[in-house]
Amino acid sequence: ARGCSGKTYESVESFLTKIENMPRDDDFITLIHDIHKQNIAGHSCRGYTVLGAEKPTKEISEGDTKSQVWYVFSGMGSQWAGMGRAFMCLEPFSKAIHHCAAVLKNEGVDLLDLIYHGDESVFDNILHCFVSIAAVQVALVDLLTALGISPDGIVGHSAGELGCAYADGAFTAEQTILAAYWRGKSILDSSLKPGAMAAVALSWEEAKSRVPPNTFAACHNGADSVTVSGPVKEIDEFVEKLKQEGIFAKKVNSSNVAFHSKYIADAAPKLRANLERIIPVAKPRSRKWVSSSIPESGWSSQLAAYSSAAYHVNNLLSPVLFYEASLHIPEDAIVIEVAPHCLLQAIMKRTVPKSCTNIGLVKKGISDEMSYLLSNIGKLYTLGLNPNLSVFHRPSTYPVARGTPMLSSLVEWDHSIEWSVADFSGRGG
Repeated sequence: ARGCSGKTYESVESFLTKIENMPRDDDFITLIHDIHKQNIAGHSCRGYTVLGAEKPTKEISEGDTKSQVWYVFSGMGSQWAGMGRAFMCLEPFSKAIHHCAAVLKNEGVDLLDLIYHGDESVFDNILHCFVSIAAVQVALVDLLTALGISPDGIVGHSAGELGCAYADGAFTAEQTILAAYWRGKSILDSSLKPGAMAAVALSWEEAKSRVPPNTFAACHNGADSVTVSGPVKEIDEFVEKLKQEGIFAKKVNSSNVAFHSKYIADAAPKLRANLERIIPVAKPRSRKWVSSSIPESGWSSQLAAYSSAAYHVNNLLSPVLFYEASLHIPEDAIVIEVAPHCLLQAIMKRTVPKSCTNIGLVKKGISDEMSYLLSNIGKLYTLGLNPNLSVFHRPSTYPVARGTPMLSSLVEWDHSIEWSVADFSGRGG
């Protein structure tokens, strides 16, 4: 990805076109990235291009639009076979994955095998889902940090609050990946009765009033999007009933677990005991982190104050109030979904103010994941952020090598205005 700025649309377009037509030169790329790591006064246009992509990608925008940055962390459902594999060539991402892998190796889990060789059947194991999602989220946060991007606000959906804890500085990478591991292992070891979950197009109040006995509204995803949780038979019957009424209803893959309901309570003691061991001293949650597992009326409580074992056990057992938390995202925010797959994009577009820009870093099922990531990093640049794009190429040192093209050859003058030139010929002093 290459980014540049200028005073006019035409100057940026010319700059990018020249870059696209030049042979690769790492010293030259270093010069381009270094001059654009910070704002240049008077440059109201920005653009980027992704070189080597399957489909040429270029975008130019006008106007200085730097806004608040919000991270959104998805939970279960964002996992898929091959997630993260395409980005192992990126040093900050790969370093984080290997670090998480070293931690999990002590627990008998081969994270690198899951990343490089895992197929869809691997994620039938809920433990593999949790650790893989958490590891990719840690790696994406580290990549964004290396780019010089940090959040002004943070929201997580269900297990995505583990990613919140890491981005907030309340968890180390080790604590994040181990918390994900014990979330999965505690469920597996508890021999829970089979449960099910389904996504339904109802409001939160409608879902709570309409669910069958012993079935619960578990996740408030959007204004008209709720996930219900309960025994398999009751969920199946409820889905069929809604379909007959012409209301959207579809079972989701929850690995036969009825999350965020009383049916998962047996996993809580083991989870809490192990979280207390890996979190000996709980750190305070900053104001950036908007809780989706505690109602706003309880945000001043001791439970909400810390990223503690109690907080994350409560996250497993309690309803997900993601919609309520998302309403705290302000106008004009840049909302970045930090997940193995941009699962929440449709929901976010319907929830956050229309002036916000929603960006998903990773998308499953596409042929060129790297170009998709780089395009969205480039989009952050056009929105007024200053990502350090040198992260994506081999580092160079100064002075640059002889023969490195000069940047002045890329600069174009604006000739739209003509100025009279004084003529002093024939005048003597």
